[in-house]
Amino acid sequence: MKSLTKAEKRNFKLYATRAGATTDSKFIQLFDLVDRLDESNDRLITKRLHLTPGKYSNLKRHLYQQVLTSLRLIFINKEVDIELREQIDFSHILYGKGLYLDALRSLERAKGKAVEHSRDLLHLEILEFQKLIESRHITLSRQIDNKMDLLLNESAARSYSVLNTSELFNLNIQIHGRYIECGHSRSATDRRENETFWRSIQTRRADREIASDTFHQKINRFQASMWYHYIQLNFDDALESAMNALTLFRLSTHMTVKDPDLYLRCLYYVSVFAYLTGDGHRMRKYHRVIDTFLCNDQILLNENSQRIGAIYRSLMTLNGYFHAQDWSGAATYAERLRADYAASLFQPTDHRWGQFLYKFAAVCFVRRNYTEAIDYLNEIINMKSGILREDLLLNTRLLHLLCHYELDNRALVDYHLTNFTRQMRRSSETAGVHRLAATALRKLIRSATAEQGEIYHELDRSLRQSVDADPFERKALLYLDLTQWTGLHLGPAQAAGSVPTRPWQKRVPSGPSGA
Repeated sequence: MKSLTKAEKRNFKLYATRAGATTDSKFIQLFDLVDRLDESNDRLITKRLHLTPGKYSNLKRHLYQQVLTSLRLIFINKEVDIELREQIDFSHILYGKGLYLDALRSLERAKGKAVEHSRDLLHLEILEFQKLIESRHITLSRQIDNKMDLLLNESAARSYSVLNTSELFNLNIQIHGRYIECGHSRSATDRRENETFWRSIQTRRADREIASDTFHQKINRFQASMWYHYIQLNFDDALESAMNALTLFRLSTHMTVKDPDLYLRCLYYVSVFAYLTGDGHRMRKYHRVIDTFLCNDQILLNENSQRIGAIYRSLMTLNGYFHAQDWSGAATYAERLRADYAASLFQPTDHRWGQFLYKFAAVCFVRRNYTEAIDYLNEIINMKSGILREDLLLNTRLLHLLCHYELDNRALVDYHLTNFTRQMRRSSETAGVHRLAATALRKLIRSATAEQGEIYHELDRSLRQSVDADPFERKALLYLDLTQWTGLHLGPAQAAGSVPTRPWQKRVPSGPSGA
């Protein structure tokens, strides 16, 4: 009930009383009671309403169904899928009453809207229902030249299209799942295995672009390619695939309104890969695009789209500050987000909030506010739901160690290093950067101040050599730039002098981050 707006609550009360219920009805009493409580309390509710556990369970289910039904009446004019399904339901009612021609006319109107909004599955369902009516009853449709042939051809074409869409969805999900299960390619063997997997999941319809592909088929094709290149650590190719997907929205501008969630996701992917390739101009460009889109009063976004948009825009904003190394601006923006989150004005999932907390901690670390950074990092470590990204958790633990080291908490560093080493052995996302940092920290806490300069120097040199040789190490350094930390202790001249600057280093955003 807490997710309902005031207008939605008012609409529910009107709907419930219009349906013949009164304010004395148990489910309305339950609605009012739950709405008044700050948090759900089953024991208090059953006591107040004099309900047994069985009756309470049934009443909750009934209330839930009534609330959803009332919401359906609101969203029917906002969601084309709901409107189309209602038209199909009406056609079934007409058919059940023997009004075959009326049912066909209703289906024809719904079919036009399904085509207009690229709802292939609903379009196919409408065609199959039309075929059922035509096959079982005399509708005089054959008196119209080629009408039945056109219906059959349209059904066959739509069936093929739906199958192609399903296979491309599968392709996208499978390659994304490969990343979740196996992570990035770490060696030549990994790259060959991932390439073999990529080829194995292609199908006759999905392995080449077809001119008749629908909008969503093309999107899934490009996004699957993007994930494959990301797994292989080919950020430039991944950016190109993300741009191809976004270009489809520029060619079909009406789809930005019809599928805003996908449009926002495409904008975010382009921004992330622009960040990973150091393309600041492109980052700023698409930050302006998403900002303009979300601030456009003419575009009516539902709550889910607004929430997704706010998350993506905030991540893009923070990445922009990291790329520009505007730590003061990043700190101010972090404070604002933190306040909005506390006031429930900003509502990311726990996983996404973990990303924000890491970025906040990174800003504090660069600004040498180590105690505040530890507070953010502890919040990530103690999350009950856990963090889905292993690389983020590894970087969190390492940044946690660095903060304690800077605060001269050597006993704590020594204690946590043991746990961090154990975690590195278990994780598939462990990079050489993490191992080098852990080894250096162990040496630092056991050495005299006069001996530490050489340890920093050796760490700086090893980091630059490892990232120069391995793209996986370069990605790890993007999320936690330890060369900046060694530079603070060595001084810019010594740190830069250890290894000549490489071309990729000119594009690497400085400071720890987590795109």
